Amino acid sequence: MKTSIVKFWLGGIFLLMLTASCRKYVEVQQYSSRTLINTTDYQFLMNNRDEFKLGYILPTVVNDDMATVTASHQATWGSEIKNAYIWAEQYYVQGQMDVGWNNLYKQIYTSNEVLYGVMSSKNGTEALKKEIYAEALVQRAYAYLMLVNQYGEIYNPASAGTQIGVPLLLTPDLYQPLNRASLKTIYDKVIKDLEEALPSLPNAGTNNGHPDKASAYALLSRTHLYMRNYDLAGEYADKSLALRSTLLDLRTYVGNTAAFPRSLQDPEILLFKNTAGTFRSELNPELLALFATGDQRYTLYTGTQSGVPGRAFVRPNFTFEGIYAGPSVPEMILNRAEVYARAGNIAKTQEFLNKLREKRFTTATYVPLVIASATDLLPAVVNERRREFMGTGLRWFDQRRYSLDPGITKPVTRTFENQSYTLTAGSNRYIFPVAPGLLDLNPEIQQSPR
Repeated sequence: MKTSIVKFWLGGIFLLMLTASCRKYVEVQQYSSRTLINTTDYQFLMNNRDEFKLGYILPTVVNDDMATVTASHQATWGSEIKNAYIWAEQYYVQGQMDVGWNNLYKQIYTSNEVLYGVMSSKNGTEALKKEIYAEALVQRAYAYLMLVNQYGEIYNPASAGTQIGVPLLLTPDLYQPLNRASLKTIYDKVIKDLEEALPSLPNAGTNNGHPDKASAYALLSRTHLYMRNYDLAGEYADKSLALRSTLLDLRTYVGNTAAFPRSLQDPEILLFKNTAGTFRSELNPELLALFATGDQRYTLYTGTQSGVPGRAFVRPNFTFEGIYAGPSVPEMILNRAEVYARAGNIAKTQEFLNKLREKRFTTATYVPLVIASATDLLPAVVNERRREFMGTGLRWFDQRRYSLDPGITKPVTRTFENQSYTLTAGSNRYIFPVAPGLLDLNPEIQQSPR
């Protein structure tokens, strides 16, 4: 196999990929280059926590957690944030790039470099090579799952084979076609990568920045949930929880938020990802009304924020590591609860919801949740997910998939600069537009349905 060369640079790696695909050359600003020869060279790539931790940003803006109506505060946002907030036809001005898109494709490019060369690298054991290879598969799978749930259509099992996805790049070749693959193709590849990775992943990684079996199972659970493969979503949630299931007891942090563990020590985080920026906005009063007396998520995670009118999401201020957005123990518990809810299992749904809620309320106020009938099961899970994932952007992905569930998703209306905007279930505005700067270089990507 020929020696692989990888260049690290300050600009967007995907810009280079896009430009190369048009057979044009653009000089990029690089800060170093090295030849990938030894297994440790590839390990160094996968140890780049700063690159692989970055997830999305716009899902924290567009979801219905946020509801700032104060025009003076809205005026402080950048143009792309303003446009995303009203689910506009286009978010970016001519020539502008999309940081969220570029970050995830940069992770894909780096993962492809590792997948292409690590198994033939020198001075490494076979076991280490396989583990590095497996990590790259998981990181690539995560990036594609997040991309397709922003820029692709909402997965519908009946039509996924023809629904629009995103460009699928599987090698570090800069001359690949960039036409969009179907949703089914993308999801099938995500599942295949995760399943292939599992045998070579450790039960527990060196830290939660590295994939392990629990995080791979968690991503499989999330993937199947988004695909509406509920039985498999539940099975993989069980497998993840069998390996890692520790929850933080929020009662211990009341009056002492400085004691919250940083990301590397947080037992709830299965694979550390954070948003590529923090969106500051007033929280939706409808969301805040869902919190009962004694719920420490309200007490601890909401409060006053400089420059933000009303109550804001303040959890990021505890560790200053951004907004956590990766797969987590609470997500697996709630995935399991949703699967049981959809199956009409009242006892098991209550069991899993209460497993989480017991760690979220004060001792004096905690009362086990009792669900009266099967028709109340899914709404109970939906509301718990809203409370637990508040401010993280994960609500957006739930809004997308719930649009296929009659009675769960309702129109969302918000006011921006004294004008009203409404997002209706099934609207193409649940799909993010592709930035004009990308389309100018590569029109074959095509704009998202608007």
